[in-house]
Amino acid sequence: MWMIRSWCGVALTAVAAFCAQPVCAQNTGLIYRGNFENVTDAPATDAEAARFLTQATFGPNLSEIARLRGIGYGQWLEQQLSMPASYTFPWLAGLVANPDFSLNSGHRVDRWWVQAVYGEDQLRQRMAWALSQIVVTSDSGGISTEMIANYADLVTRNALGNYRTLLGEVTFSPTMAEWLTYVRNRAAYSTGTPPTTILPDENYAREVMQLFSFGLIKRNLDFSPQLSGGNPIPTYDNTIIASLARVFTGLSYERSNYTGTSFGNNTNRNVYLPMICFPMNNPPNNQNYLAGGRTFHDFASKTIFDSITLPAVADSQAGCTEDINAALDAIFNHATVAPFISRQLIQRFVTSNPSPAYIQRVATVFNNNGAGVRGDLSAVIKAILLDTEARSAPTGNFGKLREPVLRLTALWRGLEVIQGQPEPPLNSNGTTNTNVGNISMSMGFDSSFNQRPYNSPTVFNFYEPDFRNPGALQQANLYSPEFQILNESTITRMNDTIQNLVANWYVGSGSCNTLTRPCVSFAPYLAIMQQPGNATTYGQLIDELDRRVMGSSMSANMRGVLLNMLTSQSAPTTDATRISRIQQVLRVIIVSPEFAVQK
Repeated sequence: MWMIRSWCGVALTAVAAFCAQPVCAQNTGLIYRGNFENVTDAPATDAEAARFLTQATFGPNLSEIARLRGIGYGQWLEQQLSMPASYTFPWLAGLVANPDFSLNSGHRVDRWWVQAVYGEDQLRQRMAWALSQIVVTSDSGGISTEMIANYADLVTRNALGNYRTLLGEVTFSPTMAEWLTYVRNRAAYSTGTPPTTILPDENYAREVMQLFSFGLIKRNLDFSPQLSGGNPIPTYDNTIIASLARVFTGLSYERSNYTGTSFGNNTNRNVYLPMICFPMNNPPNNQNYLAGGRTFHDFASKTIFDSITLPAVADSQAGCTEDINAALDAIFNHATVAPFISRQLIQRFVTSNPSPAYIQRVATVFNNNGAGVRGDLSAVIKAILLDTEARSAPTGNFGKLREPVLRLTALWRGLEVIQGQPEPPLNSNGTTNTNVGNISMSMGFDSSFNQRPYNSPTVFNFYEPDFRNPGALQQANLYSPEFQILNESTITRMNDTIQNLVANWYVGSGSCNTLTRPCVSFAPYLAIMQQPGNATTYGQLIDELDRRVMGSSMSANMRGVLLNMLTSQSAPTTDATRISRIQQVLRVIIVSPEFAVQK
């Protein structure tokens, strides 16, 4: 990039002609936008670049490290924020277009994996992964593969947008409504003899406050609790939950057409479109669709948190929608939303224990992006990643445990694992090949990692933001969310699985291009090991793996241990024994605390 800028400063027209070629297509706009100025915010070293990319993506690789150092943090972020999103649902729709194809959740996870590891829109995908652990849905409750994929795309679409928009789309999502049981939720009614009062389902009303917005207690901008008489101030109680539950009533599925449809049936339902306040002809006796008609929404006034009163609305589709949006506006504008969401996003990207000042700086941006806009997630993620606490050298207890999925994606991207040729749509005997994709199906997300995307066991995610691992971390009053899904058994299974993948999915000096499975090319490392077997050669191997897998962050002590391990053995004399030594080093790196902890 510096060569191009220098050239541009001398001959503008020459650069314009040069940039007309395809090789320059992605950079032209940035060159002109930058007024040919030198990059002033580039990482000084590969290690600094790798650390940023570890936080901002699913893992650094050599080409992205070089690109970041060439264009700087600001332009890298600008490129990522303007990049089109890649989605899951359209790919699955293409598979099921074949009537003989049998879709399962593995195909969804496989597509997620391809987007996470190979997608260019890394920041969006990484943000979507973080948000999916806040506004949680899961196929663990039996929701269909297509509905979960559609919801994943909803989160991806809004990942760099506005949090209020995301919250609205989440609320009207049929996937969320099935997950938290408020589809066809009705205003309170009586039934039976003697009459029994049936109250609205409270699941979503509770979780939208507790998990999706402002939490259990009121917080200052730095996440410290607001106190009254020395005690934290609750944000809501059971009375408020019951009152807010009245808001989320009257919603049912949108339909592909309304012939024969009613509030309570599934005729022509479309589970991929936002739900609607279902308008009917004289409920409850006639629940058939009637445009603009009455609904099962509770249209009376309601008093919710902070003594906010939602006025009565018309008993109609428009009134129902108005009431729900008014409640969502009140939730979104609650003062605790900014520190509550900002702190969790910092935990997902940078460190489990951000300082109060760090949280406050990010929460301030959440409240106002500099242009008077609240909830701008693009501005929030920029604030998180560019904050002095994120970019300064790590000290003390700074950092976070890599969750299982991020360990695997970092390894895949660092080793530049080849995806492999796609499986053919038909087997050799002419039958449908159900292994289309399926790259991820043998990776053990369920059996080894306890973390399959969009498969959380509960709405509380795979782990909770306030979890403290018993022992030294708990005694030091430190949060350690990712430790909640790790124990002796899961650590062993996870490490064994990752090591086996590296051991089994490699080629030596050959090519990965003809294989229909993921493939690790050992050619760069084998070339090093084909030199004389001594400390110098082994040091080069360790440094290369450090550069690719650990972002040049390996400590001198760890390097010394690995070097001693290799020099204490007889020098390999065949490519097979050389590859065995490469695998040996990789295995130790994979199970090391230094790889497990993101600093």
